[in-house]
Amino acid sequence: MYKQQYPHLFTPLKIRDLIVKNRIMSAPNMMFRTIGGRPDDYYIRYLEHKARGGAGIVTLGEANVCDGGNHTPGMETTLENLAIYAEMSRVIHEHGAAANVELTHGGMRAKPQFNHDPSLIMGPSELDNPMTGAHVKAMTEADMEYVANGFADTAAYYFHAGFDTVLLHCAHSWLLTQFMSPLVNQRTDEYGGSLENRLRFPLYVLKKVRERIGPDRALTIRLSGSERHPDGFTTQDMIKFLEKAQEFIDMAEISTENMPWQFTTPYVPRGQNVPMAEEIKKSGSIFIPIYAHGAILEPEQAEEIIASGKADGVSMSRALIADPYLPKKAAAGRPGNITPCLRCLNCTDNDNLNRHFVCSVNPLTGHELRLGFGDSVETAADRKKVLIVGGGPAGMQAAITAAALGHTVTLVERGPVLGGLLRFTETDSFKHELRRFREYLVRQTGKSSAKILLNTAVTDELVDSIDPDGIIIATGSEPVVPPIPGVESARHATDIYFDPGFDMGERVVIIGGGLVGLEAGLHLSNLGKRVTVLELCEEVARDAKWVYRAGLMHAVDESGMEIVTLANTKEISASGVTYENGGKTVSAAADTILYATGMRPVNAAYFALYGKAPSVALIGDAKKPGKVDGAMSGGYFAALDL
Repeated sequence: MYKQQYPHLFTPLKIRDLIVKNRIMSAPNMMFRTIGGRPDDYYIRYLEHKARGGAGIVTLGEANVCDGGNHTPGMETTLENLAIYAEMSRVIHEHGAAANVELTHGGMRAKPQFNHDPSLIMGPSELDNPMTGAHVKAMTEADMEYVANGFADTAAYYFHAGFDTVLLHCAHSWLLTQFMSPLVNQRTDEYGGSLENRLRFPLYVLKKVRERIGPDRALTIRLSGSERHPDGFTTQDMIKFLEKAQEFIDMAEISTENMPWQFTTPYVPRGQNVPMAEEIKKSGSIFIPIYAHGAILEPEQAEEIIASGKADGVSMSRALIADPYLPKKAAAGRPGNITPCLRCLNCTDNDNLNRHFVCSVNPLTGHELRLGFGDSVETAADRKKVLIVGGGPAGMQAAITAAALGHTVTLVERGPVLGGLLRFTETDSFKHELRRFREYLVRQTGKSSAKILLNTAVTDELVDSIDPDGIIIATGSEPVVPPIPGVESARHATDIYFDPGFDMGERVVIIGGGLVGLEAGLHLSNLGKRVTVLELCEEVARDAKWVYRAGLMHAVDESGMEIVTLANTKEISASGVTYENGGKTVSAAADTILYATGMRPVNAAYFALYGKAPSVALIGDAKKPGKVDGAMSGGYFAALDL
């Protein structure tokens, strides 16, 4: 007899007249797939992916409400575009989910290039924003009426397009939050100063929207539970806001302010906003459902949050980017098949930089229109014998995909275990998500039909015995040894993970301030070591993108590591390092010297085996050293191309 493994997570919820089938909301994320003021077909299929995966509520993110408030390419609410949004709500409904849309006004953070009239960029107080280059005017009451009507009219538009609810953005330092914040709102009139005054305009917007949409529609908000600043608004302030707001709204999703917690990296504990959601829910004065948002990654975690009464539901963003089918797999009692999110922020960083999602662990994300849904793979019409050389992440992904396609797969790994360089996560003190992902890949490879040969070298005899139709080379990379005198007295940074008997002493100098060097330094600092990082260039972590780098540098600042930039290492000895910095020669004593100065591909097997099969592909670090996304994408598409 079927028994639900997560009974609280999969209990329906009634929000006004809206019945939601479970307590999982697919949170809004940017997904900048807008062309000429309208979302493209990729965006529609992306949201359909979330609905088909089983989420109870699926949210279209970052919909602008009026000119002057756009911080992203606008989504125009025109009669011409109505059919597109109607199709979007329809595909969500087809899979039993409720269609939601997040309405946002950027306020002082709006960008001139995304607005028809940049003179309409406004906020609670007048200023020149150096980040956007915009002059921000202080809003008059006429401006407030203009914006409130924008929220109300836009909400009505999306309800007309078939959406079940709208989510008003009262978080993440956008306009309504700017009014709430004593740090930002410097007004001296009835809209500034006291908490009551600072809440006046946000509450007016909610009232205006409720009046416009009528009494039966579900209205929700995204709310920062705290400003996380000693002089900012607190959770108790937000309780007072919700005491009044609940007259107009039906559910609140609790998020937070400030970058290290708003977009969490592996260096910040999961569920950072859950304590705030719990404080709000248990205040005794809030009667609407409360959803918790932020680094909620697994069904076990979500079930505990709801079962313990900390929140009524959970809002997931990156976990459902990594695996949109998380809800469906959890409901079916198959949590081991859920692809884990790494909290690497590759999705957010690439969306900001390239206007397109890239998920490190899910090659289908953002490509659903071309590649299908991803909950099943069509069997290849022409089944082949496939040899995969290398059992790191790229090789394992290639094996999993090729086997699912129906090919006969042999995976050869020269070492005793699968995992490649990801084996470092076994001992790293921060990369828990990456360790879960490595375990997932090993588990899925083992469950596939692929034949796995460990401690095996690829010889001509082995290749002849398999007689492959296709060969995939995934032999990884190796460290670049810097040409520094005395480098033989140093070791590569990854040795701290792979050598359990490594006695490092107390003082460690790391040459190289890229991701590998800094993350090794964080791990060692966490173990109580005194770490100095020497970086030749002007800044560290240049190989990290903006949002992830912000979280990384916050962790670095808190760790107590010493960072020296523009440090040109001249010599290494058994007792320390000599480097030049600012025209001076400096000596740094150390018990251990590590280097992290890059990786180079190991691909001799590619050239040796190139003529051994009709198709030979080179993937992952063996092609170009990089991060997990390159390994997963390379493995997936190499298998697809067989």
